[in-house]
Amino acid sequence: MNGPQALKTLPHERLLAQLYPRFIPRDPASPKNFGYGPQSVPGLLEVLALYLPATVDMLTADSLADLGEMTALRDRAFRNLRAVRVDKHKVVKDKDGTHFHVLMGGSYFIASLALVLDEVVRGYTKDAPAPDGILVALPHRHQLAFHVIRDKAVAPSLHTMARFAAVGFEESPGALSPSVFWWHEGSFTHVATQDSIGLHIKLTQEAMDLVARLADG
Repeated sequence: MNGPQALKTLPHERLLAQLYPRFIPRDPASPKNFGYGPQSVPGLLEVLALYLPATVDMLTADSLADLGEMTALRDRAFRNLRAVRVDKHKVVKDKDGTHFHVLMGGSYFIASLALVLDEVVRGYTKDAPAPDGILVALPHRHQLAFHVIRDKAVAPSLHTMARFAAVGFEESPGALSPSVFWWHEGSFTHVATQDSIGLHIKLTQEAMDLVARLADG
């Protein structure tokens, strides 16, 4: 049963119970069918997906029209997202100060947990997110990595996360992004990408000021 058939045959409440937000890579053809979702993470589109036993179908704006009002559908999808099971939580550490968390699972919506990042961080770390924000990597649909920015460990963590994201993006199914993003006050900004040439860091002035302040701290 594919998405369009399911929308016609399954009970409405069951459809809502199987609705989730999901990231897909942005390409020139994507906005035509999937441009209805917020562009929260650079290079990715946030869409609504229907999770069925044998498949996950990204729903177009047209297919959502008869399901309900968009804001209500997105709210329900986020409720479902908060119940997604994480199968493994790993903390990556190194003697250079690198420190970040990696969440993994069989669910197709692990990366989507970035949409409720503040709640995720509270659930997997002892403290609430710091005011300086969080580094985030979404290599593929089954993985989410984050580093809560608190001190000068941000620099080595950024470099290691960039390598981590690049490898995961190249080697895993459901690839999303090889980049690292800075989540700050609810918004995502692209800050670094590792490729065959090397590490490309692209910091906003605000981010550069932050790194400089923490390095001196």
